[in-house]
Amino acid sequence: MALPKLNETIKYSTKIPSSGETVRFRPYLVKEEKVLMIALEQGDELGSLEAICDTLESCIDEEVSVRNLPIFDIEYLFTQIRSKSVGESSDIKAKCTECDTSNDIKVDISKVDIKVPKGANAKKIKLSSDITLEMKYPTLKDIGPKMVKYKGSQTDQAFDMIAACISAVETKEERFSLEEETPEEVMNFIESFSTEQFMKVRDFIENMPRLKHDVKFQCGSCGHDNKLTLEGTADFF
Repeated sequence: MALPKLNETIKYSTKIPSSGETVRFRPYLVKEEKVLMIALEQGDELGSLEAICDTLESCIDEEVSVRNLPIFDIEYLFTQIRSKSVGESSDIKAKCTECDTSNDIKVDISKVDIKVPKGANAKKIKLSSDITLEMKYPTLKDIGPKMVKYKGSQTDQAFDMIAACISAVETKEERFSLEEETPEEVMNFIESFSTEQFMKVRDFIENMPRLKHDVKFQCGSCGHDNKLTLEGTADFF
């Protein structure tokens, strides 16, 4: 006789931040939590994101191409599923800015949301009178291979992030999709930017929507009132 199946009827819903699409999901199970814990313990950012994507694909009812979602969508969906799986609070450690003492604090992850800076929806950047960039928010599919290739170089990662955020280049006569260009051609194009043009693209990246949450806590050692900004899934768990 087969054993009964558990936890198959519990369903919740949430919205994908970038599209507003409503999706239904179930809490993740022990077998999925085990994979997540192993990935997080290894401290590998790409491995952790891959494990999170696998979990989302298992838990979400709708057919969502998770690896083609912006990173902030992936992080938000994971916090929503995690809050329904193991509880709406997460215990983290935070150092006091005054005395450097480590404090144990609780974060209500049910209140964590995507912060959209002013001007974040501007998806086109005018580089010159006849050249405009079409921008996009990078996905795991865009940046995953680069996270492995340039693991030790922040400069290379920064340039690859810029390349991942440019969808196309428009002139008055043509539109060039970067997917159809070689990585070398794309990098040569980026390296030809002036400092002012480079700053425009960097501003787009710095103002992308992000998973953020402000936490206030009083140090248990010196009593100092602290304010901490958590960003990205690694800060919350």
